[in-house]
Amino acid sequence: MKLSRTDWKYVVDILMFLCMLGIVLIGLLMGFVIPEGRLGPRQSKYFLGVHRHQWGDIHLYLSLAFTALVVVHIVLAWSWFKGKAKSIFGKAWKAAVGLTVLAAALVPLIFWIAASKNNPAYSEFGEGHGRQEGRVAEASAGVAAEAIVLRGETVAEADIYGDKSVAGRTEAGSAGAVITGKMTLREVERATGVPAEDIVAWLGLPADVSLDETLGRLRRQYGFAITEARNAVAALIKERK
Repeated sequence: MKLSRTDWKYVVDILMFLCMLGIVLIGLLMGFVIPEGRLGPRQSKYFLGVHRHQWGDIHLYLSLAFTALVVVHIVLAWSWFKGKAKSIFGKAWKAAVGLTVLAAALVPLIFWIAASKNNPAYSEFGEGHGRQEGRVAEASAGVAAEAIVLRGETVAEADIYGDKSVAGRTEAGSAGAVITGKMTLREVERATGVPAEDIVAWLGLPADVSLDETLGRLRRQYGFAITEARNAVAALIKERK
């Protein structure tokens, strides 16, 4: 069966509606259901077995598909679109269409201008390794940081939460432990005394995740940084004190 131009318009419009519905629902899901930033002990970034970052990827793909469908929709309705533009703007219809396209391209810029910059409310949502290293450098240059005692040794909290050699040292009885990507969650538990299940919950990993898998493999699978695992252990130790 050969589809007419009107049939294709119908199909494209239905697909546009489905994409828009998916974009809105996932946006609501990420905005009000799945937590972001640092997690509490009983929180998780998974919904129906899918991680928040994966939902974000789906949201992106739907947005790209919707944009492509809008272009197809305009192409299929170009005769009507062109006639309507001429009837409204007359000889300046081409300029009006060009300005419309330019305005659409400027929408992200408008939102960027309106958004608050470096808002401290988002400081716990994560940052790049470069900024983390910069904060550690500031701490080593003399920026005051709360000191905490681990195994009787005073270490600046900025160093604990950075990625220096002291990072990942935790209270483990008579000896310290450096958490690396080669360690499993069970090995971290034995080395630090922090229950592996608490680390899993803090990182927002699935409750049934293997405790015998290395942190390096889990990091690649679930998208967290080894520094986050060190931070989790340090924070859980502080909570027990």
